[in-house]
Amino acid sequence: MDMEGLQCHGCGSTNVTFDPKRRVLFCNQCGKEEYYSRATLNANGKVAFGRRNAIRFFSEGRMDDARHYAVEVLDISMDNAPALYILAYYDEFTARKPDAMKNFFWRIKDVALEYDEVQDLKGLLLSSAYNLTDYEADVIELMAVNMQAEEDAQALCEFIDTFCPYIIGKHPSSAFLTKNLAEMYQELAAHCGIPKTCFALMKAIDTNPDSPYTDNSFYLRAKCQYFYDNYICQLKEIIEAIKDDSIKSKFIAAYLKKCEKYRVDAGIV
Repeated sequence: MDMEGLQCHGCGSTNVTFDPKRRVLFCNQCGKEEYYSRATLNANGKVAFGRRNAIRFFSEGRMDDARHYAVEVLDISMDNAPALYILAYYDEFTARKPDAMKNFFWRIKDVALEYDEVQDLKGLLLSSAYNLTDYEADVIELMAVNMQAEEDAQALCEFIDTFCPYIIGKHPSSAFLTKNLAEMYQELAAHCGIPKTCFALMKAIDTNPDSPYTDNSFYLRAKCQYFYDNYICQLKEIIEAIKDDSIKSKFIAAYLKKCEKYRVDAGIV
């Protein structure tokens, strides 16, 4: 594969071939082999050009064009995260290939992403959030792992507080709040606060399709008890983990008030 803009650092020849799996550039003139880091490859002119076009076309809904440029990027930088996401999204939602998105999150989770890749992914994830209801935990894990530093806390909070409330409002049942996801929310609350996400979780007590408030089904006692035990009670530890004490106290007061009202309405002793 020819690499635009790269040349042999031994003899200076541009007659080179690149092996993307090994990230090795081979000089066809002098035989020198050179290893290239992810950062070097992602800074390559052809990669940068393809990435910009892929993201632009993706944001415009021109999925075939987005895929074309994503493939061009991956021909050189085969684990470029934004390009992999665009290709997986295309395969899952345009080509209807099952598990493409799951495979993306599995493949990328052990890759230490660069700053620009994280920024690009944030934009891609937010612009396509309407299709990501089933991947909330995957998105949280990917972003949290790559934004662990204390100086990233505010940016991580802003992303989570944009992405998660939207997703929480789209869940078709309360089953989304698994133990794993609840623990993620709790860790995020302790790390960076996520007040809008906590508010969305509390709002779902009234609006989630499983809530008896949505269809006035308080006469279904077993259903009411299940929703209380498996959704409402799980929120307590998340709210109590909120980093800012003043915000936490307000949330706890509102939560306890909601719990009391729910117990009265549902007849739970």
